[in-house]
This record gives sequence, C-alpha cells and structure tokens, in this order.
Amino acid sequence: MSLLSGLLDHMPPAATGTDSRKVDIRPRPRLVVATRIDRPAQLITGSHANAATATPEWRHARDLYLNHIMVCRACYAPTGRYCTEGAHLRSDYENTPMEAHV
Repeated sequence: MSLLSGLLDHMPPAATGTDSRKVDIRPRPRLVVATRIDRPAQLITGSHANAATATPEWRHARDLYLNHIMVCRACYAPTGRYCTEGAHLRSDYENTPMEAHV
C-alpha cells in the first residue's frame, strides 16, 4: 500500500456526471450603440509626418532596412554598427524623403 492510497481512503468516490457545469442555452445579450454621436471634424493645424502619411518610397526603404537589421547578425543599430548591405540600406532609408513635396 502506498502513502497516496492511504491519504485517499477517507475520500468518497467521485460520481460521474455530477461535476459538469450546467450549460446555459439562452443567447447572451449583445451590446449595440443606441444612437450615433456626430462629432465635429478635428482641425489639423499643422502637417505631422508619420508612417501612415509617408510616401510609398520611404515606407519601402524603411521596410527593407528594418527587415535586414532584424536578421543580420553583423548589424547592431543601437551602436550604429552595420554590415556593407546594412549601411547601404540605412543611407537609402535616411535619404529617402518622408513627405512628398507639392
């Protein structure tokens, strides 16, 4: 006889089917917006450049640069250490205009 069987001797046997939770078949209420709120358009006082408003060329240069430095073991951006390809991609990224000049 093991120590575990001695500990479990005082416990009643588990009855099958009594441990399952009751399933609620009623549909749950869904949250919906009762009335639409019309807000005035926000005024944009100045142009703010970000990746969403950047030129496609800038985004492409950024993506090439970031995809390279994430996998290249020779490149380490925080210290400015790049392999030849990484240095070229970094200069393309820095020299590509983010905003289109109109």
